[in-house]
Amino acid sequence: MEPDLPDPNGDFTQPEALTQLLLSIALEEVSLAHVENAEGEKIQAIVDAFEAGDIGFQQTLDLQDSVNDTLKTTIKKQMLLQFKLEDVLDFKEREPRVIQNTATITATFNDESVTAQDIAFYNTNTTTSIQEVSKS
Repeated sequence: MEPDLPDPNGDFTQPEALTQLLLSIALEEVSLAHVENAEGEKIQAIVDAFEAGDIGFQQTLDLQDSVNDTLKTTIKKQMLLQFKLEDVLDFKEREPRVIQNTATITATFNDESVTAQDIAFYNTNTTTSIQEVSKS
């Protein structure tokens, strides 16, 4: 089963990009699990072949070294993926929550009123009270 991946050239919002990074980490973990499973099957085949007398002691050691090298590589990759996961999760925690609102302003000058409306954004992590604004 192949995953349904988005167009890599498409435009992503920040939350979508973080989701895509998490998805890529998960897919790499699944791939590494398949590699580790294959190495486990290889070990079983080596043991069976050795017990049957099909391969000698030195061949068994050589094959064991090959499996060992592959498993070391997968462990290194898993460590890198763990760092990547921690970075993505840390970034997500630091991500400010931005709220969109519509701001309307009405001004009167020389008995003429003008009203303007625009979209305003604010960050929920940093707020300014009315008292702080009036003091400045």
